[in-house]
Amino acid sequence: MIPTLVIKMTPSLDLHGKHVHEAWKTVDRFLKDCYYEDYNYCEIICGQGVIKNEIETWLHLNNYVREYRINSRTLGSYNIKLKKRKH
Repeated sequence: MIPTLVIKMTPSLDLHGKHVHEAWKTVDRFLKDCYYEDYNYCEIICGQGVIKNEIETWLHLNNYVREYRINSRTLGSYNIKLKKRKH
């Protein structure tokens, strides 16, 4: 039997064009979905505008986020490590 290799892509959310309140709700839902789908990492693209000023607070307060870092290459996105799901 040949082993099957499963590659799980890192989910990404792009917040360009969203208003702050809409972005907050979208981020919350996205992180919850990633957590329950057993992803270890995800990415949120926020750009360098108003949402960027808020997103670190949202990530810090979110129950599913273990740690996060700004992408030093783009400065407009965050790489997020999620907590491990308890089954």
